[in-house]
Amino acid sequence: MNVFGTKAETLIRLAPLLRSARVLPMVSFSVGQWRRDESALLTHTLGEPWADGPLVVRSSAQTEDSTTESLAGHFHSELGVCGPSELRLAVEKVLGSYGSASSDDQVLVQPQLTDAVLSGVACSCDPSSGAPYRVITWSEGADTTSVTRGTAGARTWYGLAHDPAVRPPDPRLEGVLSLLTEVIEYTKEDRCEIEFAVSSPGVLYLFQARPLLVKEDGVGPVEHQAQVEHLTQCLAAPSRVDVLGDRPIYGVMPDWNPAEIIGLRPRALARSLYQRLITDRVWAESRAGYGYRDVTGVPLMVDLGGCAYIDVRASFTSFVPADLDDDLAGRLVNHYLNRLAAEPYLHDKVEFEIVLSCNAFDLNRRLEGLRRAGFSAAETDALRRSLVHLTNEIISDQGPRGADLELVSMLSEPASRPAGLAALLDRCAEWGARPFAGLARAGFVAAELLGGLVRRGAMTAAGRDAFLASLKTVAADIQQDFASLGKAEFLRRYGHLRPGTYDILSPRYDEDPDRYFDWTRRPAPAPEPSPYRPGLDELRAIDVLVGKAGITSDAPGLLSFIAQAIKDREWAKFVFTGVLSETLVRIGDIGREFGLNAEELSHIEVAHLLHPSLSGADLRKSARRGSEAYARARSMVLPPLIYSSEDVRAFEVPESMPNFVTQGRAHGKVADIDGGEPPEGAIALVVSGDPGYDWILARGVAGLVTAYGGVNSHMAIRAQELGIPAVIGTGESRYRRWMAARALEIDCANKLVKVIP
Repeated sequence: MNVFGTKAETLIRLAPLLRSARVLPMVSFSVGQWRRDESALLTHTLGEPWADGPLVVRSSAQTEDSTTESLAGHFHSELGVCGPSELRLAVEKVLGSYGSASSDDQVLVQPQLTDAVLSGVACSCDPSSGAPYRVITWSEGADTTSVTRGTAGARTWYGLAHDPAVRPPDPRLEGVLSLLTEVIEYTKEDRCEIEFAVSSPGVLYLFQARPLLVKEDGVGPVEHQAQVEHLTQCLAAPSRVDVLGDRPIYGVMPDWNPAEIIGLRPRALARSLYQRLITDRVWAESRAGYGYRDVTGVPLMVDLGGCAYIDVRASFTSFVPADLDDDLAGRLVNHYLNRLAAEPYLHDKVEFEIVLSCNAFDLNRRLEGLRRAGFSAAETDALRRSLVHLTNEIISDQGPRGADLELVSMLSEPASRPAGLAALLDRCAEWGARPFAGLARAGFVAAELLGGLVRRGAMTAAGRDAFLASLKTVAADIQQDFASLGKAEFLRRYGHLRPGTYDILSPRYDEDPDRYFDWTRRPAPAPEPSPYRPGLDELRAIDVLVGKAGITSDAPGLLSFIAQAIKDREWAKFVFTGVLSETLVRIGDIGREFGLNAEELSHIEVAHLLHPSLSGADLRKSARRGSEAYARARSMVLPPLIYSSEDVRAFEVPESMPNFVTQGRAHGKVADIDGGEPPEGAIALVVSGDPGYDWILARGVAGLVTAYGGVNSHMAIRAQELGIPAVIGTGESRYRRWMAARALEIDCANKLVKVIP
């Protein structure tokens, strides 16, 4: 007999079999039975010995929890039901949510669990990839619907399914793993999910069990386990000695964060381009040229099971001023590493909260934190002097910025670009990536100084906003030109841009312009930005701060540097990424010459395309190997920070990390659903998607983003079923940033979201 049936049938069949959990007592009846004699059913239900307290009336339709569609949360459930009148109304509400209900559809009535201490959803495999991990999402408290409703505060844990030694972080959840094993055993279904709760006496209850709909097959368990073992051995090997710090840490967000730029699981071409142009050499050379410790020859990015990670030790070492002695530099890096390990939620903001990489108007406050951590006054004074000198060199017109600007200017001339791929890549690295890296560093210093002016009260937040609004950046030019230029002229200027900078599968603007722009609904040209004119009091306050900080500039000079550095960073990015886009076009031409399409090329490392004796057979072989490696990478689920080899086997996901649902890609304009914007063809944004938002999915939405929710929330499950790329539980800061964008591109396999300007 197939154990899975309707919600009620499944629970009835599992109840006498389970050893690790209980099923609450229940009464179930069909729509036909209810229509024939509702009074008798009310009397029978309320006559049960457990019916004297609050009840739960739940849906149990024939179309729920099938092997092709779960419709999780699609139908209504009513909690806190008491007495015959409330029970009658609750049943009618549930039946009303069915629409045209079949007479065989059912309703399920159970006592409400009033002493729950935690509850959640557990999956027997990763819902997006099918990879063999047990996944438990849970939240504390008596509300047993918080996880499925996608409210804030839920925690998610991953553990390898084929490793019996892994255990969840909360001992109260250990029975959930046993319950999953039992459900798999009795249903003969390897892919399933359950809803559960734990009561205050520590009793585990099963609320629901259903097949888990996963569209990805992934790699086999033997191959996956081999991949895990190989990665475990690599991480357990002795750590490198060419950087400072005693403990290796790897992260997806610190420094040149690959999670944002190429995605967590980049294909071979994107990864190898990023390595060649940035993370193998250029990143360190540029940083050394700006006064930091020289770690040239140390790759910043490492490949861990096909996933792209930053070597945090290398990153933190490179942020130490070059003139500090080795002992102080080493202890600084260890302090930074220990701080990140203690506060992992700072992993995407290490320069703002952990590393001291430039002078700032609140530098003394941060140095005081070092003194509390055991650094002497002489040591913090030495660090302060180094940061002051380094920052003044960056601010100075005679500093390294001038040379970088000259290189970018040379790269912006089309005549300067060679024809061959190897020479084009070298020119892109030397005249594009390296100066862009330097100008981006200057832009960071500018942003830190501007923020410090606000934090110290020399400039108001409104003044800062007005200052930034006065800047004429490339992004502002694109918006203005889209409003005022004809389509052909606009694409002539900006058609070389593509959202996925390193991704050959991401079309350029001029390759698919209607994908990115609605040419029939263009805004009116915005007025020219007003120049920012600080008042005398503001200038005096800035001069006071500048003097105390040891900055060799006056207030007008500092504001001029901040404005220019921000604009230069955006201009350098525009030029560099434009040439990189042309490089991808050149690679596409090479592929067509040998009969390869963009999909195949995306799996080939760039070094293979530079081989002197290229052949179509060799390239196709390389593409097959890359495709197989990419499939293995898609089956790996790893945490945002890795401290040891044990993190490969089990980890808890920080709440700030969003959940990517499906392995698909989507792009489109941003639609604020809560603000009443239409979802058709758009990336729909909602704060939290409870079942009342299902109408979005029926109206041709391209993708979905929610601020709150977990991998097992309602919208995650529905998006998974329908194959809609979704980003669930982004956190407030990401949600606000993406809500402000005109359009987004979602790449779920890469765990990547790109803002389309």
